[in-house]
Amino acid sequence: MRASVLAFALPLLAAGCSSGNENACTGGGQALNVCATGTTIKGVDVYEGQGTIDWTSVKGAGIDFAITRVSDGTAYPDSTFEANWVGIQKAGMVRGLYQFFRPDVDPIAQADLMFSKLAKAGGLQNGDLPPVLDIEVTDGLSASQVQTAMKKWLAYVQQKTGRTPMIYTAAFMSSTIGTGFSSYPLWVANFGATCPLMPSGWTDWVIFQYADHGTVAGIPGTGEDMDEFNGSLKDLIAFATVPVPDAGAPPPADAGTTEAGAGSDASAPPPPTSDAGDAGSPPCP
Repeated sequence: MRASVLAFALPLLAAGCSSGNENACTGGGQALNVCATGTTIKGVDVYEGQGTIDWTSVKGAGIDFAITRVSDGTAYPDSTFEANWVGIQKAGMVRGLYQFFRPDVDPIAQADLMFSKLAKAGGLQNGDLPPVLDIEVTDGLSASQVQTAMKKWLAYVQQKTGRTPMIYTAAFMSSTIGTGFSSYPLWVANFGATCPLMPSGWTDWVIFQYADHGTVAGIPGTGEDMDEFNGSLKDLIAFATVPVPDAGAPPPADAGTTEAGAGSDASAPPPPTSDAGDAGSPPCP
């Protein structure tokens, strides 16, 4: 992930490990490396600094999902968000969005900016990934203050969309975020590792950002963030699909809201349903 005012570089956090569990292993202290459970599929994440992207070419390069930044806090909204949001779907990929979270900025104002830009781009539809809170910085706040701000954003976004948001972070943030967010799906960053090192509280991951220097057709430059989803394309589509509520059950709060552009759209065309195949389970590093 990248903030608008600096290129954020995650340190290499790989650790040697040994364990009887083929998917999780420890390497001293409480460090936990977790491998994929089997099949994985490739994805990318982007931000406005990468310019105009040819999403048809990205899809043709074997990329099945893409996540685009909506803003860095409230001061730096991404000018390319709408084009990316629309283009990813048109190219036939599963799409998602993330917000680089500024703990020292009003969490609700940040979320409202995200919803405003989503509404202008066509809204969050059934088959889109849930919104992502990208937490990489403290902005000088204490751990408890950061956690309070995160909780406000997460609760508000969940209430407005009826979806459980995701969290993007890395092990180096463990002392700040603590262990209280493990109920949220994890997008973990660990450049250069085969099996990523977990931030505190989590024992598995949904998406793994494994490199920040990839090259993908259709995306300018050679510094592309590369990701993989822990499962098949069918698994990814299932994860992104909003379950049909039981008959007579009330809809999620604000699930039908239009001013935020965040309601699920059951009439939206589903993403492609072909399976990407089995890449196998990698060994622990």
